[in-house]
Amino acid sequence: MTQVIRSSRIERIKRPAWALEANFYVPIGDEERAFGFPAFGPKSYNAAVREALDNGQRLPTGKQTAFMLDEVYNSTNQNVQDSPEAQFVKGTIMKEGVLWVPNVNIWTPMSIRSPGLYTVFDENGQGLVKVYTTEELEDLLSKGSTERGVRFSQDRKVAFAPLNTIKAENHDKGTLAYDGAFIANHDVEGAEKLDQVAEKFFFNPYSRIVVNTTNKPIQGLSALGGSGDLVDGRLLACFDSSGGDGCGYVVSVSGSSSSAEGTAPKN
Repeated sequence: MTQVIRSSRIERIKRPAWALEANFYVPIGDEERAFGFPAFGPKSYNAAVREALDNGQRLPTGKQTAFMLDEVYNSTNQNVQDSPEAQFVKGTIMKEGVLWVPNVNIWTPMSIRSPGLYTVFDENGQGLVKVYTTEELEDLLSKGSTERGVRFSQDRKVAFAPLNTIKAENHDKGTLAYDGAFIANHDVEGAEKLDQVAEKFFFNPYSRIVVNTTNKPIQGLSALGGSGDLVDGRLLACFDSSGGDGCGYVVSVSGSSSSAEGTAPKN
């Protein structure tokens, strides 16, 4: 009988690149969402969302993102305010980088009959790779509703804000909930939450948009930043990002894709 000679050995176990360390629970209407930490980043938009999805996580809607930020800055729970997660969002993501909002913004030419901004929830992290047509977006919006001048699809994943509802650059505090770009990206309730976030900064909020003087739609991505400290900064919303900035982060959210509220959800 042949004797098997065994020798000692060591087998290295490959640790996952990302592992959930904390859940940040945020009430949104009648529901609760858990935002997973650590955040993904700092990376470009494509790299951050792909890493989140590859790790089995789900991308947050614009509304969910706004509610999470409001809790970071305005929670009545001091334990939340003092948590490493809230401090990281305020001190690293918002102050030194940007928070990617998984939306694609399609800016129509200003010369067309009804110019404006289409916003699509980028649930699958396609970014600017997918090219949207006005025809397909209008078809999705055809059976939806209109709120504060902004049209929404039935599943709340597509929105359209007429150009005359959108203001660029400096905004008075308390007016974001009436701005078309903020509503299309974050819903009415989310835009109201961002108004509350903007109140924490010394200077008025600021937004960047696309002035499309071409004859074709221009697509961009969304990001939020803090533009400095609370004492000398402001809330910054970019609706024109190329996604190439390598200092961006994604904070994933719990829940199945079927329960996602969409770009501008209702609770």
